[in-house]
Amino acid sequence: MSTSKLYFVALLIIASVLVSVQSIRIMDALSDCDFRGPCEKKEDCYDRCGVNKPPFNNAICAPNGSSRQCCCILS
Repeated sequence: MSTSKLYFVALLIIASVLVSVQSIRIMDALSDCDFRGPCEKKEDCYDRCGVNKPPFNNAICAPNGSSRQCCCILS
């Protein structure tokens, strides 16, 4: 009985580590953003970000607080 509890605890620890690593990766990806104004869809961001003009090569409409903002992705 105690062995199965130990396995369960170990599984929970491993799962929590994996979840925290994934959330850190997401936050790192968002730190590559230069937020530039509100948007509804990613096409709204192309002019704001100057897509395909250095230093930006892509743009997305990302949640930022309670609204959605253009995230100009740095090359």
